[in-house]
Amino acid sequence: MIRYLNHNEINKKVWDNCIENSSSPLPYALSWWLDVVSPQWDALIMDDYSAVLPITWKSRLGIYYLCQPWFTQQLGIFSADMPRKDTISYFLSAIPGKFRLVDIQLNTSNNVVSDEFAVNYRANFILDLSPRYIQIESNYHRNCRRNVQKALCAGLYVKQGPGPSVFSRFIQRNLDRSLSENSGLFETLPAIVQTTIERGYGTIYGAYDRREDLSAAGWFVNIFGRNLFMVCASTATGKKDHAMSLLVDHMIREKAGSPGIFDFTGSNIPGVAYFNTGFGAVRQFYPVIKRNRLPWFVRLFK
Repeated sequence: MIRYLNHNEINKKVWDNCIENSSSPLPYALSWWLDVVSPQWDALIMDDYSAVLPITWKSRLGIYYLCQPWFTQQLGIFSADMPRKDTISYFLSAIPGKFRLVDIQLNTSNNVVSDEFAVNYRANFILDLSPRYIQIESNYHRNCRRNVQKALCAGLYVKQGPGPSVFSRFIQRNLDRSLSENSGLFETLPAIVQTTIERGYGTIYGAYDRREDLSAAGWFVNIFGRNLFMVCASTATGKKDHAMSLLVDHMIREKAGSPGIFDFTGSNIPGVAYFNTGFGAVRQFYPVIKRNRLPWFVRLFK
């Protein structure tokens, strides 16, 4: 049986236990993460939390819709065993009809077959960290190794920092303008970064030049054996000096030889995909489902 629970009805301790013991645990689905990125989230629950689906909803002009929160690459159905196709279908069919628009990203363990939803796939890139660094580095593309050396020759070095507020302002100044104009992005970023740091999962690292000016910075989350490369940006000079290549190489070097993966958290963008594969990362896919039942006049406006 699948039940719809409003936010205040969810037992978050039991919820988090379900996520932590799922076949593919991800931090995005933990209650404390959702509380920051989608404060009013609800849920679909199977039986006694044997399988769950977060409902990250919003409303505008009286129209309810499901959307993917910021800094939350994958959600979907989580259960102790790999979710079966019929279980996934039951959950998707249980999404209430009041949500006239559905546009959400599931996770890599959700094998979707649906006549009700349009299904597409997006790319993620992961790197096995269990080999020693020298073995991982030997699989870097030649251009990637060259870029790391260029950064070192430019005098760049990596250290922990800056803090969440300075990091968020740095990202805002150096992120693509079209992204920086999106509503809610920079209200959410410092809050979720601070939360991960307070819980002992998040860190910020920067690549600095000889004058100790910040050339590139990245926010990383280490949980469930995944080292997630969440958000990053470089200055114009940092891009020229390949500061981001040095930053990623530093993080891989630091974690190499330990169980787990380096999760690049995307992307379908060709330039970003090329950067990720340069470090030997392999491509994974996760489904995106869409359903549009908006009134025709709203759909036309949208």
